[in-house]
Amino acid sequence: MRYYGQSDIGKSRESNQDAFIVLAKSRMDFLAVVCDGVGGANHGEVASVTATKVMQDSYEESSPFLDLEDARAWLFTSVVAANDTVFKKAQKNAEYKGMGTTLVACLVCEFGVLIANVGDSRAYSLSESRTFKTITKDHTFVANLIQSGEISVQESLLHPQRHVITNAVGIWKKIDVDIYEVDKDITTIVLCSDGLHGYVNEDKVATVIRNEKMLPKTKTERLIQFADDEGGLDNVTVVIIELNKR
Repeated sequence: MRYYGQSDIGKSRESNQDAFIVLAKSRMDFLAVVCDGVGGANHGEVASVTATKVMQDSYEESSPFLDLEDARAWLFTSVVAANDTVFKKAQKNAEYKGMGTTLVACLVCEFGVLIANVGDSRAYSLSESRTFKTITKDHTFVANLIQSGEISVQESLLHPQRHVITNAVGIWKKIDVDIYEVDKDITTIVLCSDGLHGYVNEDKVATVIRNEKMLPKTKTERLIQFADDEGGLDNVTVVIIELNKR
């Protein structure tokens, strides 16, 4: 397995409210998390760093998983713990009131690969057949409108409420956590904040990920450069995990 992650402040923001971790206990025991803080002046960066720290501590303290369901239970519980920690921190300190973060995570173990998602950061996959697709579903106002058929995907790109999220870590006491089991034929996982997918065409992302001559570091840097070329209007974080590479 090969992997690389990087975060960039962009050209327009005064601080980077994204945070990420990549942790490997062994070749088949790995966790990556990308968080994108929300709340603006309400310290979204505190929420994202706090959430990733909770996930890191939980992972480092975890025992070897017994099976895929055990891994799934750990992943769900850890995300909920991150939510509880951020939520309580916001309740105790008025300065942090309203802060939260998206969270997307990839857990690799000997029994399979799982993705967890809260919010609108995303996970993409590339299969052995070179098919590139989105694994996660955005928890946003416009995603709900698309699902109900009220607007098209194209219309959503310019919708005035396209950045309104409906689910996030730390803002509400209870959250919905989507857990996905990755198909066995998946060769690459991409985790990213909306600083990438909100500005860079998905076909451009797919072209980079399909390039077998590039290492994950080069691919990550290329994707961040694409976001920068589009104006660098947001923080952007990308983690690339190549599952079948030594």
